[in-house]
Amino acid sequence: MATINRLGPIKRATGWVLDKVANSRLAKYSGTQVFNNNRDFIDGLGVASIIAKDGLGCYLYVTQSLNNKNIPDDKRKFVASLDLTNGLLMILFQIAVFKMSKPLLTKLFNKTVGKMFERPLRKTYHAMVKNKPEFADISGPKFSEAFAKVNNGVKDAFIGIMSLASAAIVGKRMLVPLVATPLAGSVEKWMNEREAKKNGTYEENKATDKSQPSMQGGMKETQPVAEAQPAQVATHFDTGSTNLLDKYRKQQ
Repeated sequence: MATINRLGPIKRATGWVLDKVANSRLAKYSGTQVFNNNRDFIDGLGVASIIAKDGLGCYLYVTQSLNNKNIPDDKRKFVASLDLTNGLLMILFQIAVFKMSKPLLTKLFNKTVGKMFERPLRKTYHAMVKNKPEFADISGPKFSEAFAKVNNGVKDAFIGIMSLASAAIVGKRMLVPLVATPLAGSVEKWMNEREAKKNGTYEENKATDKSQPSMQGGMKETQPVAEAQPAQVATHFDTGSTNLLDKYRKQQ
């Protein structure tokens, strides 16, 4: 009971926000456009959702990476540049795949399951409106005209959802990982140069090449190896001989 009482203010606040949004001018205009099956407007909503969702996620990821103390300082900018590259590419690739896949999916849908999709939808719609005199005849012009609008609207909505799904699968999960990591090094270089210019320490001629991601670790400096000297061969070997003649000759 105590939990329900604590959730009461949250429910009331959420209901108030949703009521304001639902009755706003933008929501009413959007509802009218969707009801009229304005495909350009509906596609624009899909693109706007991609930009808003992945744009906000990109900002949060980059900010978190730059301020994450658990990431080493020399790797932090590379991680942030990888997040930034991922976010921007996800937006671009998803929009591109969404725009390209929709006409292809429309043709594929019409040639494969278009007829099978239309028959049950026609029967369902007729069962809903058959009590109206003008729609009693399933083959009449009134019913055919009304059903054509419903059929096109349902088909467009289905293809739109499939286009968004294909954009997320192909663009976000397949294409972005192939391109993001190689570009992250260039983004990291740009971030380093931008920070150096801001601090007044940037030297164009001495700018380091960051084309390779620093996440791979810096190369350790190797000490020069001295050339091996040829072994010195002794010209005289003391064999420890006790020959008295040799000792005598040494003493002369």
